[in-house]
Amino acid sequence: MRLGSRISTVWSRRRAGAVLAGLALVLAGGAAVAVAPSGQAPAAASGSWSARTAGGMTTQLYVPSTAPTLGAGRALMVSLHGCVQTSANLRDGGNWAATAEARGMVVAVPAAPNGGVLLGCWDYYDSNHSRTSPGRHDDNLLQLVDDLLADPALDIDPDQVYLSGLSSGGGETMVMGCLAPDVFAGIGINAGPTVGTTAAQIGSVAVTQSQATSTCRTFAGSASAGFDSQLTSVIYGSNDTTVAPGYNTLNAQVMAGIYGAGSQSDFSLSGLAGNNTAGSGTLWSDGSGPRVSLIQNTGMGHNWPAGGGPGAAYVTTNSIDYPAYVTDFFFDNNRRVDRSTDPTDPTDPPTEEPTDPPTEPGLYCGAATNAEHEAAGRAHSFGSDPFNPFYANVSEDYMGQGDATVTRLQESSGGRFDVVTTC
Repeated sequence: MRLGSRISTVWSRRRAGAVLAGLALVLAGGAAVAVAPSGQAPAAASGSWSARTAGGMTTQLYVPSTAPTLGAGRALMVSLHGCVQTSANLRDGGNWAATAEARGMVVAVPAAPNGGVLLGCWDYYDSNHSRTSPGRHDDNLLQLVDDLLADPALDIDPDQVYLSGLSSGGGETMVMGCLAPDVFAGIGINAGPTVGTTAAQIGSVAVTQSQATSTCRTFAGSASAGFDSQLTSVIYGSNDTTVAPGYNTLNAQVMAGIYGAGSQSDFSLSGLAGNNTAGSGTLWSDGSGPRVSLIQNTGMGHNWPAGGGPGAAYVTTNSIDYPAYVTDFFFDNNRRVDRSTDPTDPTDPPTEEPTDPPTEPGLYCGAATNAEHEAAGRAHSFGSDPFNPFYANVSEDYMGQGDATVTRLQESSGGRFDVVTTC
């Protein structure tokens, strides 16, 4: 049964009143929208937008003209609008096309079914979402992914399915990240309340980290193993007066705790793309690299941070280019994609190594900065300093983050480099 036939029976007058109370706050935040002058052209792109029905929703779909840059097919980014915003707003002003072209990525911007719970809101509310019997927009989004994966013309890699959203779309993004961590390799939460909250609780943090963590784990149920390789990005503005800023830090902490990402560090926004890179960044990592990113963009209100393009309702260009940032963060740190650059041919007979292989003169062993290793052809990286992860060539040993990090590498036959403690 689709949502349209459920709203009248499931939503009581009391709950509708709570939704209206929350939406009053959303509407009050409308004055904070920052839109670029109408003469500012969006970034050039040679792909195209089209509308199609997927997951029972009218969905704006961008298909790039470029080839995918990672994995066995194209990545898919599903992007959810906020309350009092439309999928057309996000399509026209969200600045997705340029990043989609750069990465060969498909972007899907669905409209909340039947106009949303009310005024376009996604149904992220409360703690009774279920994977075994999904509803409340959850089933629509899961079916959307299935429908697009089933289209061979799109060539979507199931290991590169991502979800992002603003406000109620951000809240629904976290719900889906918890409900289906096996489906979504990365979630991007923009000014979204946390799981288990009501529409009337957006103005102040109403749950604890342990409560939100328990709700998220309960949503996942038997799919919890998907958390082992999932990523989370959270972003919000310092001038957001609609959704309590504390929810953003809470969401990042909840997901970092679930992932077991206990190493916390700061990074600068100064090198990021966009028209406003003021603010701060926090990164949570585990032993294999980054897992959770949190950005506070100074001066931004309750808006989608496009960082470029023409802007639109609840879309600001006075921000970092979040489409570029979140896509790079997911691509650079995706744990589900096979990154091997030299696959073996299964038809080749195995080779036997001699018992005592001869040593080769002139093989490297030494300590240097990650940037120096990369410049010398001993390592490679993804992203930009200071949060870019480095990997040793061939062995793919993790070398930590940042250009200035010092790592000791040892070379062996065939151009292989391994991270070692001594030479």
